[in-house]
Amino acid sequence: MVKGIFKLPLRGLESFLNSVFTLMNIPLKSLTYICISRS
Repeated sequence: MVKGIFKLPLRGLESFLNSVFTLMNIPLKSLTYICISRS
């Protein structure tokens, strides 16, 4: 869903989600782009 909204490649989506989590002070990491592509 996020990939479709922002039209990012999978590696860019992974970095984008990690930066959003960092900005929100949430101690999470997004899935790797390989896991994202398989879902």
